Amino acid sequence: MAAVMDADMRKAFSDRLKELADDYYYNYMDTPPISASTMERMNSLLAGTRNPNYQELIQISEDYDVSINYLLTGDEMSPSLHRVPKKDAERLMAEIEELRTEPEV
Repeated sequence: MAAVMDADMRKAFSDRLKELADDYYYNYMDTPPISASTMERMNSLLAGTRNPNYQELIQISEDYDVSINYLLTGDEMSPSLHRVPKKDAERLMAEIEELRTEPEV
């Protein structure tokens, strides 16, 4: 069963999903997770041509660590997990490695 959305809500959902996928792609990994059952289904969600079903809402929420409320309304992103952007993680890892290799005094 698909979530009930009018055209405006579907467009807003699509925009939020695009933003999440783009952020995930550019900051965390080369390929965003495919949250829908197939790439075709994901593309239709990104295009705003269909409503997500409840299972897809749950999966997208888990994949992108946001609440279903955020996906549907744009309110409150889940604060439960804060990912570090890829460039910051690489810098932090280099600093940690540098500290590990410094001789002890």
